[in-house]
Amino acid sequence: MALVRFTRRHPRAVYAANAPVLPTFDEVEARMNRFMERMLNDPFNAAPLPEALGWMPAMDVVETTKEITLTAELPGIALGDLGLSVEDGVLTIKGEKFDDRTEDEGKKVHLVERTYGAFERSFALPSVVDSAKISAAFDKGVLTIHLPKDGESKAKGHKIEIKG
Repeated sequence: MALVRFTRRHPRAVYAANAPVLPTFDEVEARMNRFMERMLNDPFNAAPLPEALGWMPAMDVVETTKEITLTAELPGIALGDLGLSVEDGVLTIKGEKFDDRTEDEGKKVHLVERTYGAFERSFALPSVVDSAKISAAFDKGVLTIHLPKDGESKAKGHKIEIKG
């Protein structure tokens, strides 16, 4: 895990490992239709660009002499929709946030800024992290992962239980 200065970036396209790399034609067509409808119905209030694809949770990485702590903001995600694993010295966080909106007749949506869908983040672990002792907790939409430092020990790949 390289510790570098953090710069918040705009959301970018993120897809699950088993999903196609590009969005389907239907998804692109639906997004373009929504964009054109907004531009034609209310040209002065419409966003200049279509909405972003996918999302990436905000994360903090903090190191002390005893451990490295990763904290991820995951509002609206259920514990059962999260996965955490270590394989070959790489920590992977997977999850999915589902859209709870319903299409009701007569309901007009004016603004949608929340993002939904699957995400996956991976971090290369430094050799000082004992991957067998990694622990995680999920409370109030915040995932906290503790990576204790313990010399050069490396364990085989395994899943990590997230306590809720």
